[in-house]
Amino acid sequence: MTNFCIIVNTVSNCSDLWEMFFRQLEKHYPKNNVYVFTDDGKGIPDSCNVILYNPKDNFRTQYLSCLKSVKEDFLLYLNEDYILYDDVKTEMMNEYISILANDDAISFIRLTRGNNFTTKYKNRDDLYCLDNKSENFFSQTATIWKRSVLEKIHEMGPDLHIAGKRTKLQFEVEANNVCASLGLQGLVAYHREPKRGIVHYDSHVFPYIATALVKGKWNLSEYEKELMPLLLEYNINYKKRGRI
Repeated sequence: MTNFCIIVNTVSNCSDLWEMFFRQLEKHYPKNNVYVFTDDGKGIPDSCNVILYNPKDNFRTQYLSCLKSVKEDFLLYLNEDYILYDDVKTEMMNEYISILANDDAISFIRLTRGNNFTTKYKNRDDLYCLDNKSENFFSQTATIWKRSVLEKIHEMGPDLHIAGKRTKLQFEVEANNVCASLGLQGLVAYHREPKRGIVHYDSHVFPYIATALVKGKWNLSEYEKELMPLLLEYNINYKKRGRI
């Protein structure tokens, strides 16, 4: 779709994941316009649009400054450790984008069920409403967003790091307050997928490892079946980072 893009947020100290991430993305979800937000573009595929941020800035400022260079109205939010292990259901992704395009009330469609989940569904029995007054309404999981809404959340949100660096506060948590104040509505796609670990469920539409790294270590405790073959294929020595 010409008005849709993929945004990958990353940092150069995760460059050991880049070959695996981008090659798996091209293999399982090709022919998309891809933006990469990073502090150093060396090693990013030439096919991607690299947008550099200042590593001295907080995450919120980094992401917002890069997002202003994106022109498409709809985007898929990813991090570099969201590794695809099977083909994306492209037709369903296009259906979800069309729903966002034709419903002014809906701001995003999340592709992975988490602990913010209701039994109320919207339009169809695979899209469930999220509660904007409960935690994790805003989440960094793989999500199709209206760019204008995501930009507004970052404009209004506090200037924090994503994981509470140098403070106990973190943007991913505090952004929930912004979403609630705006009265945003969001959906999550759920096809009765099995639970994976403590919080996340698998994604039928966008089959990815969520996430490949946990506190900098390979998440083999939850994704050994999917991740270990990829580590071997891309000649990555998991012992350098360690595993959980």
